[in-house]
Amino acid sequence: MKISKLLMFTFITILLINCEENRTSVTSDLRIIALSPSLVETVFFLGGGKNIVGASSFCNYPKEAKNIPVVANVSDMNLEYAVKLKPDIVLLMPGQENIAAKLNLLNIKTLTVSQEKLDDILNSFTVIGREIGREQRAAAVKDSLRSVLGSYKSPAKNKTVLISAGREYGTGITYIFSTGRTGFLNDIVELLGYSNSLDTPVPYPKIGAETVLTIDPDIIIDLVPSDISSSPEELLKDWELFRTAKAWKNGSIFILKGDHTTIPGPRIFNLIKELNEKGL
Repeated sequence: MKISKLLMFTFITILLINCEENRTSVTSDLRIIALSPSLVETVFFLGGGKNIVGASSFCNYPKEAKNIPVVANVSDMNLEYAVKLKPDIVLLMPGQENIAAKLNLLNIKTLTVSQEKLDDILNSFTVIGREIGREQRAAAVKDSLRSVLGSYKSPAKNKTVLISAGREYGTGITYIFSTGRTGFLNDIVELLGYSNSLDTPVPYPKIGAETVLTIDPDIIIDLVPSDISSSPEELLKDWELFRTAKAWKNGSIFILKGDHTTIPGPRIFNLIKELNEKGL
């Protein structure tokens, strides 16, 4: 199995390198606006980066994405600016229906792409690939990544995991934003053979320190944005309040830094690999 995983990730690495070298390879003059970091990353990954003429805020990967004009935030859009960019299509997330409605009134084509669950992420390659004329590449990527997911599927371990997807950093923890039993982070937990210790359908609930102690998960995974300068050792000290918790006692609080840990695009497969390398 380890050899299989190594070979698969070698292939994915080749795809990523090819993407880096050929991300301007779409030959059409299609003009795209993509309204989330994950959608921007997916278009780049499929080779359509040069076709993106507008994006939402916080799109900073790959590095070329930082130069794309910002036309919107999560919930609102500068329609006048967007119209001037003359997009052929605007890619949106579920929850941005208000933006889609305004664009449709202006006869601008929109496409809502779900990337909420792992299966959604895989399917998004097909959906976006079809729109930008990269269907063959999208099919190859989807099949390869599905094989990668299959190689990491583990039997039940009878252990619980709590994910921290946002909190205050550099101070004692009073609350965290976790993940309920929905979405791609929960899917990853289950893929690796664990169960989510937080039994709620709410996607990203805010829970206090007392609740964390009451749940007392076997493992805590702390996902930290890349712009936090603290070292993993310093970030672990933030959890000292939980010295009586099983995860602390067993050395099972894992710090993973990087924006890719919470963006549901192609790099989420790097997160799965990193978790596996930590013994999960």
